[in-house]
Amino acid sequence: MIVILNPKCMNKSQTKDVRMFGTTDECMNQNQAKWENILAIAQVKNQLSKNIVILKELDQKKSSSASNPVTTNKDKQKDLLEIKIEVLKGIILSYAYANEMSELVKRVKLLSKGISKKRETDIEPNVKNFLTLVRELQPQMAGYALTEEMIAEVETIRDQFVALVGAPRSLVVQSSSAIKQIDNLVKGTKDLLTRQLDNLMLRFKASDVDFYNSYVQSRMVVEPATRHREKLTDTPPAV
Repeated sequence: MIVILNPKCMNKSQTKDVRMFGTTDECMNQNQAKWENILAIAQVKNQLSKNIVILKELDQKKSSSASNPVTTNKDKQKDLLEIKIEVLKGIILSYAYANEMSELVKRVKLLSKGISKKRETDIEPNVKNFLTLVRELQPQMAGYALTEEMIAEVETIRDQFVALVGAPRSLVVQSSSAIKQIDNLVKGTKDLLTRQLDNLMLRFKASDVDFYNSYVQSRMVVEPATRHREKLTDTPPAV
């Protein structure tokens, strides 16, 4: 199982390491008949495969935790909220001007002013106060086609926006946790290979040189460029 993960989610070194885990796992799969009866190798190989699956899941979790899409959706909801409030504001103002209700005009303008420019935490109570006023006036406004559905729609958009307000920070925390888990698991898997599987594979150095050399190659295929690569006929990285 050769695993290629999104380089934007892992750093360059981790991406290379995980690709190496995948090529090593694939090499062992292709030569399973040669080692499957050796319990110690089978246990390490199974752990390697499990770690690769977990790393892939963590990588996807971190990738999906980016806050930008949530922030974009939140901004869209805020803009939509302002548009819908503007509609209700227009209806109420028309009614207020027609009935020379100057105090109502001032109140409506104050409550509906610049929703998109307000602090996120101030939007919910402000909209709530505005909609309370709208509902109070609704029975008096026969002929203005001010329906409960229009008010409920604004409430729904407001609730959707409020639900997104804390989402970016929450996703950053999730992403940070995934980064730490990835870092620990990459280090642990490297230790698993270097300390255990590399040493267990020495038994094949003389008895099955082709298998052994293919294993060594799989372990070095994505070594960072700054590290020294040993020849394929040499032993794997030292313990």
